[in-house]
Order: sequence, then C-alpha cells, then structure tokens
Amino acid sequence: MKSFILFLITFNVFANYLDDNLVKEKWNDIEIIWLEDNSFPTYDISILFERGALDDPKGLEGLTSLALNLITLGTNRFDQEHILDTLEYYGVGYGASAIHEYSTFNVSGLVKDLSPTMKMICHLFTDSIYPKKELKKAIDRMRSGQRNMINNHRALASYISRIISLRKTGYERPSSGNLKSYARINPEKLMKKLSELNNETRKKIYIRGPKEIKALENIIKNDCGWSNKDLESPNYPVVKRGMNPNKGGVFLVPVKDANQAQIQITNYMSKEEVSRDYSLTTFTSKFIGGGFTSRLMQVLRVKNGLTYSAGSFASEQMNYGRKGIVTFTKNETLVKTLKMIEEVVENNSKNIKPDLVKNAKIFVKGNYLYELESSSSFLGTLQYYDTVNRPYEDIYKFPNEIDALTKDQVQNKVRELFGDKDSVTVIVGNRSLEKDLKKVGYKVKVINAKDYL
Repeated sequence: MKSFILFLITFNVFANYLDDNLVKEKWNDIEIIWLEDNSFPTYDISILFERGALDDPKGLEGLTSLALNLITLGTNRFDQEHILDTLEYYGVGYGASAIHEYSTFNVSGLVKDLSPTMKMICHLFTDSIYPKKELKKAIDRMRSGQRNMINNHRALASYISRIISLRKTGYERPSSGNLKSYARINPEKLMKKLSELNNETRKKIYIRGPKEIKALENIIKNDCGWSNKDLESPNYPVVKRGMNPNKGGVFLVPVKDANQAQIQITNYMSKEEVSRDYSLTTFTSKFIGGGFTSRLMQVLRVKNGLTYSAGSFASEQMNYGRKGIVTFTKNETLVKTLKMIEEVVENNSKNIKPDLVKNAKIFVKGNYLYELESSSSFLGTLQYYDTVNRPYEDIYKFPNEIDALTKDQVQNKVRELFGDKDSVTVIVGNRSLEKDLKKVGYKVKVINAKDYL
C-alpha cells in the first residue's frame, strides 16, 4: 500500500494516482471500478445495488435493509451456524447498508480465499430462505432495540428529527423500518425482495485488490449470475425547494428521567442546493461545527461550559440533502444554549475574523486527508462521488478549492445553511421544558415518541 499512502501525503505529486491505478471494466454489462493494489494479498469489494429503501412497500419499511442484513440466517443447503462458521474460518469481513436511493453489500478478506468466500456470498444471494425460527429471533432483537430507543435520547432525537425535517419530500420514511413494519415482514417477502435485488436490479461493483482479483469475474457471472442486461436504473423523486411544509418551530419529545436535553436543529436541502458549492458547503459545515476548534464548540463548550460536544453537518444524497446542528445540554441551560446557537450563526454570517477562516482551512484539508487514509475509505469515496454524480477529479481539486474560499463566501453560506428560518428544532428531554421554551417566545409542539417508532 506504499503508493496509496504516498498519495495521501500530497495531492500535487500523486495527482495521477487514479490514472495509474484505476481500472474500469464491464462484466455482464456490470460496471467494475477496480483500484488495482498489489501491495497486500487482501481485497475489498463493495456491491452497489441501484435500488434502496424507497422501493419498500408502504407498511413494509425496512424490507430492503433486512433482506440484505439477514442474508446469513440460512439457505436451502446450509443453516446459519454453518454459514457463519465458514465466513469466520476465512476471516471474512462483511456488512450491508440500505439507504433510500441505493443499497450496498461489502466483503473483504484474503485474496487466496477469494473463490470459496465469494462463492458462499453468491450462494447466499441466490438461495437464502430466511428460516422462520432464526428470522423471529432477529426481528425480536430489532423490535427490542427500536423500543429501547426511548432510553437512548440522542438516537431518538436524531431519528425523529430526520422524519420531521423530511416531511412531504418522499424520503421521510425510515430506511431501517419500525415496530409496525417489523411485525409484517416474513420469509416470503424477504425472499421476494432479495430476488428483486439479485435479478432485477442494476449493480455496480467497486474493488480494491491485486491482479488476482480478476478471478472474481467468473464468480460474478457463473455463481452469482449477475448481469445488467436489459435492466434500467430507477427514477427516484428529486427534492425541490418548497415541497416541504416545515415552517420552523420546536418539537418537544418528553421522556422520563431526562437530566439533559438533546437538541437537533435540522432541515432538508433540495437537489439544486446540494449540487452546487460542494467545497464551500463542506468547509462551512466543518467551520461551524466540525471538531473542537469549531465555532460552536468554542462558544458553547469552551467559553460557556454548556455542553461537551456540538456539531453541524450538511450532507448530500443522490436527490436531496440534509443540514443541521446537533448538541445537548442540561435542562436548566436549554434556553441559553438555543440562544447561543442563534448568536453563533448570526455572528458568523456577518463578520468572521480572517485568521479563523485561515486556521479552519488547515484543519479541513488535514481532516480530508485523514478521512481517506485507508484504501476502503478511498474506495467508498469513489462510490459516493458516483452516486452524487461528481467526477473523481474533484478529489484532487478539493484542497485548492478550499484555499480559494473567501470570508464573504463562508459568511453567506453560514446564513444559507444554518440561518434557515424554516429549520425545525427537535428536543428530547423533560416535559417541563415546554414551559421554559414558551416563556421566552418559542412555539412548541409536544409529540409522542411512540408515534414515530
């Protein structure tokens, strides 16, 4: 991996890294993105399915996620114990993820074990039956975890704020499912969904590994039977500004025995918003709430001792995005914390000191390199760039684009991202907080967490 590590040290010297190491092929009309790396006898494979949780029927939310994540429960030939023992014997790392617009299944291991490992993976995709006994155990665990979210206040705040901030966009349903949908999912529905992913869904495969990985081509063709021939990509809805009824306000989620208030101030972003100013948006979100030196941390924690952590984000998906500020504080300092957040946004949308921007640029560029440190992370970055339709060359342009940003650009972007008056504030904490919030003029709607689980 020496060439990869050197690439991370400087973009300028090794800007031709992709030209020298990236191989693009087609196997059965499946696009292959192969980062050829002969340094170590290991591989990483990520199979991207061009269908995600948005295809889950109403009332069966989480079906795609479960079909992939529970694929090791059993097949017509092997039980769960045999499958897991086999994968463990070969030291295989694996995992699945399903978001609204696409799904992925990742595999990693030793190249010498590629054939038996991937043949087992293909067998799982073509022959999984989700035995009732094992499925019930898995569903029971997930239902228990969903109910226990009431006790994980931060997770609950994140879960509910996502649903509320994405209302009416088409992307508000949880991709992981909920208590009602879990009760409706059975082996037959999971097998049907897996068959759709296996036989009716376009795929793209991302690979990091040495030349020997070429043996995967025949396994994909003969054992998995995958092909993109005669298959079309889905047309998922594009989120536009104004389609969401959010008009700001505070949503209070009362929970018992809460000595802290979890705060999520979020809103959706349209496709047009997330498609422009990528570097500026990324920099601004990290400047406001990315790490200890961010404006939120310096004001909320260092100067006022209101919290231990505070962050902000502006994330892009294929057809939409989300932006927000996340933190927590004691019940008695909730109002002060909210006011301080407003001040941070207001002050940094008007007058940012030049040295703060300069120092933040150093942090953001260094952090960008750190995030690409492993080859699997770099492979994931290529996959992400493809899903948001961004050329790979932008990886190398990013540092120079950060250097070119001006103070005025950052100020305007702070206002656009975090000064949005339509952002909704979800607070998970004591019921008594309603009175405190209304006393200082906040419009508060009290909601029941169980209605969202």
